[in-house]
Amino acid sequence: MQTVSNVLEYFQIQKRGSTVRTEVIAGATTFATMAYILIIQPKYMGEAGMDAVGVLLATALVSGLITIVMGLVSNMPFALAPGMGSNAVLANSIVLAGIASWQVGLGMVFISGTVFLLLSIFGVRELIVKLIPKDIKIGISAGLGLFIIRTALVNAKLVAENFKGLGDFSQPSVALAGIGLIICLVLNYARFTVKGRTYKIRGAILLGIIITTVLGLILGVVKFPESIFTKGALSSLGNVAFKADVLGALRPEYIAFMLAFFISDFFSTLGTALGLANKAGMMDENGNFPLIGKVFLVDSVGTITGAVMGLSVVTTYVESATGVEVGGRTGLASVVTGLLFIAAVFFAPLFLMIPTAATSPALILIGISMMNGLKSVDFDPLKWTPVAILMIGSLFGGTPKGIAIGLVTYCIVNIMYYTFTDERSKETLPSLFTIVLALLTCLQFFI
Repeated sequence: MQTVSNVLEYFQIQKRGSTVRTEVIAGATTFATMAYILIIQPKYMGEAGMDAVGVLLATALVSGLITIVMGLVSNMPFALAPGMGSNAVLANSIVLAGIASWQVGLGMVFISGTVFLLLSIFGVRELIVKLIPKDIKIGISAGLGLFIIRTALVNAKLVAENFKGLGDFSQPSVALAGIGLIICLVLNYARFTVKGRTYKIRGAILLGIIITTVLGLILGVVKFPESIFTKGALSSLGNVAFKADVLGALRPEYIAFMLAFFISDFFSTLGTALGLANKAGMMDENGNFPLIGKVFLVDSVGTITGAVMGLSVVTTYVESATGVEVGGRTGLASVVTGLLFIAAVFFAPLFLMIPTAATSPALILIGISMMNGLKSVDFDPLKWTPVAILMIGSLFGGTPKGIAIGLVTYCIVNIMYYTFTDERSKETLPSLFTIVLALLTCLQFFI
């Protein structure tokens, strides 16, 4: 009992209106929606010439450990793993393009992570966050939700290529995703009244993922692994860990790639942290997230650690929204997610059998719920237009590019309003620092 009491006190579980049971379910739910990275990361890095089994082990270990650290340091239900996008850049744009070896590529990631860490230590990143207007911060959450929905629809093939109609539901995996969406809807919104008290299904999203996976086994879409134990992984870790060539990455022609890694990681973490904090009700009255400094710090340490162990940029995952949705409000959820990643080192085949058709429906519902923050946005055209364009940019270009487009739009709209109307309020005119920030975010379009 004393141990439980200590856990409740350390993570402030009761203060944040949660329970240990809810946090455990939240952590497991987040892991279930992130497990795909254990497949994708080895695939990309394997194509770049790395030992795929070693990469899988490094992914599970680093993701697990740094997610636990995130939970202990920031006390937020955020999980981390190698980010989608940076792995493709390292494998395709650097190694397979013949620009540098994967060892040098890891060196670039290490350097970008080190810059990230230094900015975190000196509080520069927190200052940047404060320069972003309140409505834009709220819009980031909604834009992130749209991007999650789009990604889930595409991955599950519920929409046709290039969004030209719906997907082919004659394909068993697509049909399973459709059925999974119905299952998640039913479980998420079912309510039962007993003796005048209304109850909802706890862990509905995780339960939906499990039921859809089991249904996939019955329909033959999902194959049960021959063995639930990971084979030959430990001997492969040495083939990828401690191979980063940092000195080899210190060449002028690699600066653009390091800048690309940095900008992508920075604004991806920024957008994810603000979006999840808004969803969890952790933003203050000015739209700021007081704990974002700790999130940034752990995130940057994760990138450095990942590079040392043979991974591309490690970043805070938007799939953490699934844990927040089921009630996760503290770092205990992250600890649970991290422990499951570490368990995956030994039982990877069991976790990897969870299909995209099971996780995508859950992500669609999460994306929809993240758009609830728009109720706090001022829909006056002056303030709404930049937010709307940010959301459109996030939908098609991802969170970092959406933020850039939204900030530039904010500056243009407000400067024009200040210039051509009689309302010459200095509060309307964006600050010089905000204008500079908007221009800096646009660098990602040219590197």
